[in-house]
Amino acid sequence: MSGSSDDAAKVEAESLTAEVVSAWLRRHPKFLQENPEVLTFLTPPELKRGDQVLDMQHFMLERMRDDLPGLRRHEKQLLSAVEGNAAGQAKVHQAVTAIVRTHDIQALNSVIRTKLPAILDIESASLCIEDTSALALAGAMVIGKGGIENLMGPRQRILLHGQTLGEAFLFGGDAARIKSVAYLRLRVGRNSPDILLALGSGRDDGFYKDQATDLMIFLADVLEVRLKQCLGPKN
Repeated sequence: MSGSSDDAAKVEAESLTAEVVSAWLRRHPKFLQENPEVLTFLTPPELKRGDQVLDMQHFMLERMRDDLPGLRRHEKQLLSAVEGNAAGQAKVHQAVTAIVRTHDIQALNSVIRTKLPAILDIESASLCIEDTSALALAGAMVIGKGGIENLMGPRQRILLHGQTLGEAFLFGGDAARIKSVAYLRLRVGRNSPDILLALGSGRDDGFYKDQATDLMIFLADVLEVRLKQCLGPKN
């Protein structure tokens, strides 16, 4: 069987004359566009001085050969970014699911402290408040009046810092392991002070200045709604 197959392949290969290949390419003009890697092993025509069209063809072929490895690397980087975004989206959705399933403020704070770090693959997560008399958040970190504004300014919703140490007054004993942070301001009502969700990563680039924030904003939005539900209609 294999002998017959090899003979057939040999006959087929011998029948591929230059005319046959040329005719096939004419019928498939997009072949090189769809298979640019072929250009890496084709030999372009020799330069003919004075023939500008042929010179340009040679230049374009050489340019494509030079660009192709970079295009392949760029393609791999894009695929890696897409995969990373999908993984990040799945983590945030899992975190949101854990948050909405809590039945009271104590359970909510417990989920933030004990489950969010594992779900989001970070070192620490903490809910921080300025005034314990205003909101009965069991187990929340108390950072003192004006603490959130000192960290983020008067109106900023989210703040990211790469290559920075964690603050003990936000992360407690986890602070020493933190190398980048994300701060999200949470507003639960006109008569209530702001609350801060502090996330700390053990990687220098776990959070960084130019990072996309849409997923974190979504997480903050859901957490705000759940806080309002847990704290009651007065907020």
